[in-house]
Amino acid sequence: MKRNQIDCVVSVSGMRGLVGKGMHPLLACEMSMAYGRSIAKCGAVILGRDSRPSGAMFARAVASGLQAVGCDVIDIGIVPTPTVPIMIDELKAAGGIQISASHNPVEWNALKFFNRDARNIDKQELELLLSTYDADQACLTWDGLGSYQENDNALHIHQQKILELIDNDLIRQEKPKVLIDSVNGAGSCIAPELLRSLGCDVVELYTDPTQVFPRDPEPTASNVTETGQKVVESGAAIGFVQDPDADRLAIIDETGKYIGEEYTLVLCAAARLAQLQDAGIHDAVVCTNLSTSRMLEDIAARYGAQVKRSSVGEANVVDAMQASNAVMGGEGNGGVIDPRIVWGRDSQIGMALVVDYLCRSGGAFSELVARIPSYGMHKEKVALDRQQVTERSPRLREHELCKDADFDEQDGLKCIWSDRWVHVRASGTEPASRIIAEAPSLAEASELAAQVREIYDAEVITGH
Repeated sequence: MKRNQIDCVVSVSGMRGLVGKGMHPLLACEMSMAYGRSIAKCGAVILGRDSRPSGAMFARAVASGLQAVGCDVIDIGIVPTPTVPIMIDELKAAGGIQISASHNPVEWNALKFFNRDARNIDKQELELLLSTYDADQACLTWDGLGSYQENDNALHIHQQKILELIDNDLIRQEKPKVLIDSVNGAGSCIAPELLRSLGCDVVELYTDPTQVFPRDPEPTASNVTETGQKVVESGAAIGFVQDPDADRLAIIDETGKYIGEEYTLVLCAAARLAQLQDAGIHDAVVCTNLSTSRMLEDIAARYGAQVKRSSVGEANVVDAMQASNAVMGGEGNGGVIDPRIVWGRDSQIGMALVVDYLCRSGGAFSELVARIPSYGMHKEKVALDRQQVTERSPRLREHELCKDADFDEQDGLKCIWSDRWVHVRASGTEPASRIIAEAPSLAEASELAAQVREIYDAEVITGH
């Protein structure tokens, strides 16, 4: 039968669009049929979703599509995105689909596809999925349909995996007051209970998954001013903010200051490396992408560890982690990857590690952050496509500005000096590029980006 035209964004990160426009249940059903045949090979599939009002509708559509091609569906309900790959591994399933548009507003929804290795599908698998979607397919007859069952144990399994890795006795002794803002998303179903189980005194804000998001759900500084006020009013030692599918984490200190998502990975790496140092291990590896803050190198050096960098993108970081047997990884968007839990971003282990580190270190959280060298970072989007970046990058390499720089060309061009860097890369989702610079001060980072933009003869589209 003829397939519906795809009018939404499709990448290894999933299929995402506005509900009722690009993203609709018939498309979700048909794409799930293609996924069931091409990626899951008609095996068992884990199905999860976040708390969006459209999620239940899409879950029924996805389950129907999977069953129609012979897949057994294991529906784990409203869960963080990382819970899906955790359950793929736990139940030895053939794959998994999470229904979530991540940090996008409530008008959006998406399908995120995982393979049997409990990782996001890669480019080759995406091509196979899309070619299968384009081919004519028929549903199986009544005696070949897949089964459907619900599993309500997934959140417990996820939580227990984390509790086994953290020094609960120390946290129970300190009993820090922690505010958690889950933006009424999937984190609402696990984060408050996890923090209590760790030994925290928990203050909840927007932890009702039956309610809509109370604001723009991306955990940026401008979106969480109310949360910062609540941290101060409640006397919390720290505030955590999740996005709707609870894979990213932002942090607020006890004064109500948003410290920035770049610090999330740095603090979690410090916590993990401190654990390893106590165990006598000093040669660990941490991985991140080329556009993440150099604060990570500062922390790694403190514990005798090293940092390896990859192209931008969660899958690329995971590849680097697996190649180097890394103990921790992630990106500067608040995404933390602890391979002991899952090969993907998980804000739950992120919160646990930060609380553990806070209790180990003593003092106020703001003091802990102040002990990390700080830099100014400037990000901008410019009107350059991928070909233009490739053609114009030699201008930067050969420019007087870069006479003392080292270069990394894994992903666009990154120029690195002893105290600063600038990275120019093409976007993977639109005909535009990013210029990201980091220097001892924000003014110096902005000036560096401006110089590079002029060399590339590019115009700014918008700020960060």
